[in-house]
Amino acid sequence: MKKWLIAGLGLSLALVGCSNADEDKKESTNKSEEKADAKGDLMDYYLNLTTTVNGVDGDLNAYEGAIAGEEPPKGDKLKTLQDAAAASATETATAVEGMDIPKELEDQKADLEKFQSTLAESYKMKSEELAKDDANTEEADKKFTEAESQISKILEDEGLSSPSLATDLNG
Repeated sequence: MKKWLIAGLGLSLALVGCSNADEDKKESTNKSEEKADAKGDLMDYYLNLTTTVNGVDGDLNAYEGAIAGEEPPKGDKLKTLQDAAAASATETATAVEGMDIPKELEDQKADLEKFQSTLAESYKMKSEELAKDDANTEEADKKFTEAESQISKILEDEGLSSPSLATDLNG
């Protein structure tokens, strides 16, 4: 009788051990799936951001392309491009500020809010400078580079490669 009791107890322990191993595998699988989902959600956020910005910053990109060209525009043509670029930069800042951070990215929310704030600020600074006759967007460009570094770190922290925000928004 003791043999059956010991055998039953041993079998019970073996089953409990297998059950725990299965639960550990499930937990590990769930964590892997959550990590993969976070990556996908983060990439969706990034693509949404670039699509949103590219939908409103066309005049700003046209101005920057024109002044970087071999023969930058002058006079009234420059003023027209600059005014349109200033309005475009203001609209872009507003669009960035209005973007929602998906609830699935709760773990990255604070960093994403900081990034959005920095990016919006860079566009506001550009708008303010472009409203001047002697526009100098160097400081705004530095702020944009700061935002680019912030999003790169967020993406890299999730194991994603870091795209070029400047290329994705201006290219």
